[in-house]
Amino acid sequence: MKRNLCKLLAAVMAAAMLLTACGAPAETAAPAEPQQPAASGAADAGTGTDADSAAPAEGGYVLADFKSDKPESEWKLAVVPQWGAAPWWVRGNEGTKRFASETGLNAYEASPSESEVAAQIQVVEDLIAQDVDAICICMIDPAAMEPILKTALDKGIVVISHEASTAQNVLFDLEAFSNEDYGAMMMDLLAESMGEEGTYATMVGNLTKVSHMTWTSAEVARQKEAYPNMQLLNDTNPSMESGDSSDGAYERTKELLTANPDVKGILTSSSLEPVGVGRALEEMGLAGKVKVVGTGMPSDLRTLVENGTVDSICVWDPAAACYSMLQLATKILRGEEIDVNAGVDLGVEGWTEMKPIDGNPKVLAGQGWLTYNKDNIAEGEF
Repeated sequence: MKRNLCKLLAAVMAAAMLLTACGAPAETAAPAEPQQPAASGAADAGTGTDADSAAPAEGGYVLADFKSDKPESEWKLAVVPQWGAAPWWVRGNEGTKRFASETGLNAYEASPSESEVAAQIQVVEDLIAQDVDAICICMIDPAAMEPILKTALDKGIVVISHEASTAQNVLFDLEAFSNEDYGAMMMDLLAESMGEEGTYATMVGNLTKVSHMTWTSAEVARQKEAYPNMQLLNDTNPSMESGDSSDGAYERTKELLTANPDVKGILTSSSLEPVGVGRALEEMGLAGKVKVVGTGMPSDLRTLVENGTVDSICVWDPAAACYSMLQLATKILRGEEIDVNAGVDLGVEGWTEMKPIDGNPKVLAGQGWLTYNKDNIAEGEF
């Protein structure tokens, strides 16, 4: 059951104390190791796909231990965004609300008051104290969240993440797609816009954003593989860090283009960046001359795409991500089999055949990306 692991640990500790009282030599206990990703093909280690997987690998967790023995009407399923006031997560919360409406379960958003790591940690601490049943989270800084998420898992709380493929203390991380494929695709779009030649720059929200760094690394790798007449500015990735804000993207773009007027293309990562980059290009008289491809929401960028300031935007639906995290958490709480090798159906288009990537059975990816340009931007739903 959900808290069998905790009971087992308590029993082991009690036995150890008894042995010590009877004169057994005392030893200093080693600190618990954080959960490690299971080796490729190891369906027994944390994926719950084998009936004989009762014993997890050292430091790991068994899905069966997270099956809830509470009535579903008492479940509390929390979605923790990076910052709920951002347009991206306003859209994400629509998926949370839709899941709650369709299932009748108590699923809700628990957002930090600001986009800061400390604020997000505090939210998770509060949720643990409230004894929630599941935490579905998109982390600002996965490494900084590891200790508190381990606490959640050790208390029997299901933890599912999104955009955190390096996270250790989660049962699963969900990705809309392979980050490497996404980055390569964005480079292909930029190369087409630039005529496959010239100097380009990359931008990330923060250096701690695993997905952003993975995308830009894949972009550069794709350029070096397929577009020899293009060059990354100063051969340095990323070229800019926006601070995950439109204003930051605006300032960094003006600074970079003033110092490097030969740059002919910019690849952005955060959904907030294209608006800031576009504003800078329009003020500098460079709209349409410096090509822009990045992640963004059609509703925010329709005008900039239609007038040619931004060439293409790539995106996935954050509402689908929130819905899918909740769907997977519910499957685990119900004790359903999670067969990652066969593909997990989370009930959302593009997220219906979630399979492991990079040999890690905890990281599941689908085919959920969308691309928009001048020809189809009017079709964007969010």
